[in-house]
Amino acid sequence: MLGRVLRKVQDLEAILKKMPPKPEPPSNEDCCMSGCEFCVWDLYDEDMREYQKHATKAREAFEAQGKVVPEQLRPENLRDSMDPSMRAFLDMEREMAMKIQQEEENNDNGD
Repeated sequence: MLGRVLRKVQDLEAILKKMPPKPEPPSNEDCCMSGCEFCVWDLYDEDMREYQKHATKAREAFEAQGKVVPEQLRPENLRDSMDPSMRAFLDMEREMAMKIQQEEENNDNGD
């Protein structure tokens, strides 16, 4: 019984060790605002989504075992610190890119 409990605690500790560090948002000096294909904000957004995915799985593991969820895994600490207008802009860019890709795939299938 005690051995099983210790293994579960060790499993939770291993989950935390495997967590990537929370990404830091780029500073204003990092972005040239020229619409680069791989903007630092796009990269931050991808890293943040990946971090949130890992953190959600880790939080669920803690909750499933009835353990206190560590501060860094709580939902209020998983939000990115991106400016809301930048978030809206990146979401719009992503939607446009997906639409263009879909149109290109449709055109390729129609030939």
